Parts: sequence; structure tokens; C-alpha cells
Amino acid sequence: MNADIEQLRAACERDLGDPAGWPKPVRYPNSLALCMIDAIYATGARHLTVDRIIGRYRSYRAGQGGDADTDGARELLANVEALGGPQQWAGQIGNRRPTSTAKDAPLRSVALTEAAQALVGLGIRTAEELRVVAADPEPAKEAKSAWCAVPGQRSGFTWRFLLMLAELPGADRTVAGYVARESGDDGSVDAGELLTAVADAAGWDVDALHQAIWRFESRRPG
Repeated sequence: MNADIEQLRAACERDLGDPAGWPKPVRYPNSLALCMIDAIYATGARHLTVDRIIGRYRSYRAGQGGDADTDGARELLANVEALGGPQQWAGQIGNRRPTSTAKDAPLRSVALTEAAQALVGLGIRTAEELRVVAADPEPAKEAKSAWCAVPGQRSGFTWRFLLMLAELPGADRTVAGYVARESGDDGSVDAGELLTAVADAAGWDVDALHQAIWRFESRRPG
């Protein structure tokens, strides 16, 4: 166990940079809208880019008398519609990043809109409803399939981050994969326990470490 801790700590120090520069760990337990925005825009992006998008959405909603931190998927769709559609939303709140490097790939704002429509169609309008569905295997499978059918989301990577942002209990598989790969663990040690042990040994915030690993993995090819 001690050897695993030292090996994983060394990998984190190599890959994640100065802990002072790690993004502040975020969760949106009451806002499915913010969970979706963060999940879809985070991959391949610097966390400051996502922070600015979240900030613009919060500011716009406050100007409407709304509260981004309690918005669900329906409120997000209403916001997109109020601005004239996904293209206009990208210009005022999001950005012009496409969902992939493929020719004619749609903007992430288009994917965001389609994902929100898919979840609403399944009766998932709030973060709490997402947690309820995700805890039940069959509805969870249907919801994940609908999400992964959206352009740029096929791998399920952003689906797992969505659940983490919504505070679904349990370790994220992406982070667990990093822990297993870099620690050399044979699966006999719980990934969450090992990550906590590394954070304790190094004096790091475990939530910040968790999200720093996820964001590092989100920028890896493939």
C-alpha cells in the first residue's frame, strides 16, 4: 500500500502541476443546467475557459431574475431559446468550440441543447431527478444511451463527469482508471481509498485532486 501511495503521488506531481493551480473543486447539486454546461465544455479545455462560461450563464440568468444554481434542463433550454438558438447562445454565453475535430462537427452549444432535450424527454429535468435515475440500473442505462447519442459524447466520458458534478455517490471511473494505471495497483485496493491516502500524505484537498485528475484525463488523446 505504501509503495502504491508513493507511486501514485509521484504520478500526480508529474502530471497535474502545482496544486496551487488546480481548479477549485466544483459541484452543482441543485443545478442540472450547470452540470451539463460544465460537462460538455470541460473536455480538452482549460478550466478557466469553463469557469468563464459558467460565469456568463450565471450573470445572464441573474439579469433575468433567475438563479443559475437552481436551474434545470428546462430552464437551460428556455435560455437557449431566449437568445435565439444554439448558435446565438454560443456567441453570448458559450464559445465557438466544436464537439470534435471532424469536418462540420456541430458546436458544443448544439450538443448541449440536444443533451438537454434528451434528458427532458426522459423526464430528467433536475439534478435530483438525475441522481434518482442514475441510481437505478435500467433507467440509468437508457439515460446514458440518450446522452451518448449526442454529438461528441459517445465515449461516455462527459456522462461520468456529469454524474460527478451532480454529486452522485461513488468514485468516477475515469479517475479510478488513472489511479489504477499510475499506481500499478492490481485492483486489490479501493481507488477512492488510495486517492485519499495520497491526498493525506501530500497535504492536498482530495476533492481538488479528484477533479485535477479528471481534467488531466479529459485532455489526453482519445
